[in-house]
Amino acid sequence: MESTRISYKTDDYDNPMYAHVSWSTASHFPKPIALIYHGGGLMVGSSEMIPKPQTEYLCSKGFLIVAPNYRLVPQVSGREAFADAVQAYDWAISDLPKLLQAEHGVDIDPAQVVAMGHSSGGTLALHIASCRPLKAATAFYPSLFLADPTTSMHKPTTVPPFGLMPDFTPTKEDSASIEPAGHQVSEAPLALPGMIPQPRNKWQMHVLKHGEWPQIAQPDGDYPALDPMTRVSGQWPPVMVVQGEADEVPGSGLELVERAEREMRAAGVTEVVLEVVPGEKHMFDLPSTVGTVGKGPKWLAVVKELEWLVRHVSVK
Repeated sequence: MESTRISYKTDDYDNPMYAHVSWSTASHFPKPIALIYHGGGLMVGSSEMIPKPQTEYLCSKGFLIVAPNYRLVPQVSGREAFADAVQAYDWAISDLPKLLQAEHGVDIDPAQVVAMGHSSGGTLALHIASCRPLKAATAFYPSLFLADPTTSMHKPTTVPPFGLMPDFTPTKEDSASIEPAGHQVSEAPLALPGMIPQPRNKWQMHVLKHGEWPQIAQPDGDYPALDPMTRVSGQWPPVMVVQGEADEVPGSGLELVERAEREMRAAGVTEVVLEVVPGEKHMFDLPSTVGTVGKGPKWLAVVKELEWLVRHVSVK
């Protein structure tokens, strides 16, 4: 697998923002594009979060992978993060084909595009489904129905790890690291077990713990802007949602994806598939063992989703 980082846009201070682009050299036929959006609640994360086995699998099936970073809250609102996701799509089908052909001799088929993502990245994939042509879209445990104030994203939570974290009020130094001068953050590490959380991670945990995410992510209260389900229609491409049965993260969960399945079917989406992974929680597929040393039920669920995407394009 070959890969490179390419700047696809700049932030408001003219700093480059990158997409991680990967492909296999085994086939020289034009490659369909798979856009993969990382998770992190629009507050943390980067393309480095996307599991390498998933990227490698799709590359082995003939896809070109485009995994863009996007600007993170609070320096921008969620609306700008969503706009970055759309701009990455537009760049991938317009500028990237010429660039990769010139520099790497890689041919791309911009008429064949799929989108997928994890958590808030799954929400971004559904947003792309609502506004750009796709052959198919897949969302792993997406955040859904933000426009509905009765959903869990609007409420305080005691669910680990959020409920176990102490409250956090950023110091002046913390705030400077969360919102650095002259630079809009588009890459920030996720807090993982065994790591010392950075100020941004502590702040995110506090926000989710207290049910403040909607107000922080979209201060003007335009929550439908961050809720693709308000735009669902029969014009959407086929959609597959992969959901851990035991997911309790605010904004995600089995009840919400089952509701989304019903609403997509009622709106006339041509194909809607819900894959529930028994006993699994949020981000069940992200550990580095899934798809490497561990190829049990978690990986099998992932492969089912990836093969579903493969079936919706023509690859050689």
